Amino acid sequence: MTTTTTDFPIPADLEGFWQWDQLHCPRALTVLEHELLLASTGYGFSKAIAELGSGLRAVTKSINGYNYLSGVPLDDLGDEDPQARAARYRQNVDALLQVLGQRWQKEWLPDIIETVSRRIRQDYGAMSDADLLRTWDEMYDEVKYRWYIHGLLLYGFFGAGQFADLYKEVTGADDEKLGYEALQGFETMATKSARGLWKLSREVRANPELRRIFEGLKPEDIVSQLNGSAFMDELTAYLDEFGWRADSVYELTHPSWREDPSIAVNAIQGYLAIEDDHGPDSQLQSAIKRREDLLADARARIGDDSARLQQFNAAYESIRCFTPMVEDHNHWIDQMGDISMRYPALELGRRCVARGTLANAEDIFHLERADIVQAMNGVDKKQLAAQRKADLERFARVVPPPFIGPPPPPSDDPVVDVIVRFFGLPVEPNADPRVINGVAASPGTVTARAKVVRSLTEASKLQAGDVLVCVMTLPPWTPLFSTASAVVADTGGILSHCAIVAREVRIPCVVGTMTGTSLIKDGQIITVDGSRGIVRIES
Repeated sequence: MTTTTTDFPIPADLEGFWQWDQLHCPRALTVLEHELLLASTGYGFSKAIAELGSGLRAVTKSINGYNYLSGVPLDDLGDEDPQARAARYRQNVDALLQVLGQRWQKEWLPDIIETVSRRIRQDYGAMSDADLLRTWDEMYDEVKYRWYIHGLLLYGFFGAGQFADLYKEVTGADDEKLGYEALQGFETMATKSARGLWKLSREVRANPELRRIFEGLKPEDIVSQLNGSAFMDELTAYLDEFGWRADSVYELTHPSWREDPSIAVNAIQGYLAIEDDHGPDSQLQSAIKRREDLLADARARIGDDSARLQQFNAAYESIRCFTPMVEDHNHWIDQMGDISMRYPALELGRRCVARGTLANAEDIFHLERADIVQAMNGVDKKQLAAQRKADLERFARVVPPPFIGPPPPPSDDPVVDVIVRFFGLPVEPNADPRVINGVAASPGTVTARAKVVRSLTEASKLQAGDVLVCVMTLPPWTPLFSTASAVVADTGGILSHCAIVAREVRIPCVVGTMTGTSLIKDGQIITVDGSRGIVRIES
């Protein structure tokens, strides 16, 4: 990808402030990906925050294939006094935070697990055309429902931020990250997934023949070597449970780990250089101890102030679910829930190819839902798909502007607070061309060799002790944090996935640099100061 913003036309009628959602969408997306998933995001978030009383509407817009987000004020708020509405909104948010974790665990998550697990294992090829199209529509509604739940879960980020502010207040600490660390150290789907890969990596280390294969071949060649082996059976069993995901959200065009085992093999390769006492369980125990120490320190500083202690404990109990909720919703909604739409889409694509209305099954992703119905009814869509594919490839060579339009005025809406803590705010460039400014996400300082990893297909280049330089991370990237000595990300704020995991494994991290992957080259020695949010290119 180049670093130019030329040839990126902005719609003439575009108004307001728009932010490129590079955290979830680092690449240009097809029209079907946007219609199925991003439109569902906007629908779900808007429905959730409107129910609570927000005066904003979440809007997603595909601009030249890239996803942009905006919070648009509602036009009609009725006759309710704005101050009364704001007070009602805050009361509703406070009430939701009291039950958010319980509703997620007891009500929403079981339903989502049942639905998603059923969908990824359905035999779409055995369905009639009518049943396939009906199922397709049902699954679209399910995506919209899941992103509505996701919209409610957004307020967990707000609750975490409020707790971090309270922690800073009661302890007198200068660093708000301490409060976030006090919410970490819990079992999640991410730790379970990492533990499974770790177990496989220990088998490879203990077996000279397997180790020779893993250390001497490329991931795709390793898979062909392993076919038919007992180890491949174990890897397949792992992928049956944890492999329904890719390295980003929304990208239905990318195969899941279950389809392409080389991605998981890549992660196992990265684990091989790590000693037995530095695995996921060791990191989890360290995070648990860190959490307990931070909570004990805060309570000791509060001392005999029983009212203050009660306030602190109540705030903690209401949001102690934060880290498991963030990691698990990402697994079931953002990853498995979204990619489940890939498989009926491909089956529709194959049937359109058989009808002669598409050239390739994958071209289905360049059609909108209405186009697909027409193609299934015999209308030729080959030229339309080819043109959209060509447009996407053209814009994929362009780096779009991170922001469009003037920044909005300050707002006390909890959703705005979430956006700031999750996405971060733009940072001022450093006057020194060898210094990159960002957001201080996880404390500590490391000087080491940098490796720029833009997707998980490049993960094997990261060696133990290297600095991971990336655009963003999501849960499938978590194994790389065990290999890296520090992380630098183009995107993200203090509550981005990258920041949360870096604090969990106790390595320095700077996020929101905007230019890290462009300015830093493979092999350069860099210093990452996660306490000050600075990255220096040494050589």
